[in-house]
Amino acid sequence: MKKMATLLLLLMFFYSCGKNDREIRAPGVVDGEIASVKALAAGTLDRLLIQEGQAVNKGELIAEINRDKVRNGLEELSLSEREIVNSETRTQEKRQLLKANLGYWQKQVQRFERLKQNQSISGEQLEKSRLQQKDAQTSLCELDKSLEALQIQKARIANKRQALDLAERDLLLRAPVSGVVLETFISPGEVVFPGVALADILDLSSLFVDVFIEEKEIAALKLGQQARIIVDGMEERSFSGRISTFGRKAEFSPKYIVAEKERQALLYQVKVRLERDIEVFKIGMPVTVIFNK
Repeated sequence: MKKMATLLLLLMFFYSCGKNDREIRAPGVVDGEIASVKALAAGTLDRLLIQEGQAVNKGELIAEINRDKVRNGLEELSLSEREIVNSETRTQEKRQLLKANLGYWQKQVQRFERLKQNQSISGEQLEKSRLQQKDAQTSLCELDKSLEALQIQKARIANKRQALDLAERDLLLRAPVSGVVLETFISPGEVVFPGVALADILDLSSLFVDVFIEEKEIAALKLGQQARIIVDGMEERSFSGRISTFGRKAEFSPKYIVAEKERQALLYQVKVRLERDIEVFKIGMPVTVIFNK
């Protein structure tokens, strides 16, 4: 940034002569926001699907870290799910039988109770039927608890699967913005760690021209004001942009006190956001920006 500012300051001297009173002309340099693609998990880089200078779209897969452990974990969960489904099927079948058995003994108890009232059977037979009914109820209750335990296991497996899916997502790196790959920092086969940068991508939608305006001219500009941009070698065309940011402080100024004479040397940073024809501009390209007063 300091080198760029120094370059712009030197270029200001070449534009100081022959100024139009109704225009402000200033040299500028094309710049933009750079998105750094960083690893979210540790592992070995299996594939790098981009190269420097390549255009990428937001969300496009650009790198893949080894996923063998995650895949093995997902396969184990699938086997566990199959086992639970089989257990659930067997338990449901057994429950149907127990439910039918319970219904039988409930009818038997009711029948024996009527017969006991008529003294057609002994009290021992009635008590045995009641014990059979109680045993069937207990067995059915235990099966219901077993089915509930299987549901809990299924919920735990679902949580583990979700965690593995999130872990796998971290191993598949995608472009955070649409733009151009400026530089790659790693090759397939290398080990990466969380936070390690794999590549830098220039966000084409963020391109702007960085210019420095003299202190006596900055008051004539306002946020959102339109500007014309001239590219060297393409003087027959003019491109447009709008002021998006003013610098918060003056450049090349004394630290504490600025005398009236020294204020003439103050420059203020102005960012002009490019509106269209983005493909024409390259980062670091020198241009001329023209503002109307």
